[in-house]
Amino acid sequence: MSNTLSGLTAGRNQQGFSVLKFLFWVALLGATVWNGFLGFNAWYNNWKVEDVFVVLVDTRPSASEAEVRSQMQKLFGLKYILNNDLPDEFFDNLSIKASGSMLEISSYYAVTIWPAGRVVNRDEDGSYHPDDLTGMDLLRDKLRIDLEFEPYAITDPSRIQAENL
Repeated sequence: MSNTLSGLTAGRNQQGFSVLKFLFWVALLGATVWNGFLGFNAWYNNWKVEDVFVVLVDTRPSASEAEVRSQMQKLFGLKYILNNDLPDEFFDNLSIKASGSMLEISSYYAVTIWPAGRVVNRDEDGSYHPDDLTGMDLLRDKLRIDLEFEPYAITDPSRIQAENL
């Protein structure tokens, strides 16, 4: 009889352990999928920005900088790019060079993905020094992923030569 009871309790312990193991794997898979989505979203937004740049240099090579900026905002709306999808750094580093029938558009920006959440102990301006971090902030800093993007487009030189002929 004691063998039967010990067998039943061992089975229950194994069931509980398998539920915990299942929950662990579900949480790990969920976190991986979520962070993968955030990374994919950043790359997808960059792809849409580069597409807007290419459309502008192909269709408006002789436009002024003001016209390009105006048209860019319209195309961002058509591509479902909101201003908060891109960091302020994108607009600060946006360079539009127009001369004759040549147009060059470029920018530089970075997107940070925080798999374990943002660092809590930050300065008033949002920055922090890695040597001053303690506890979970150390892990958050180690796990962060910085993605840097440089969208760029320039008018095809063969089109400029064809127009001049």
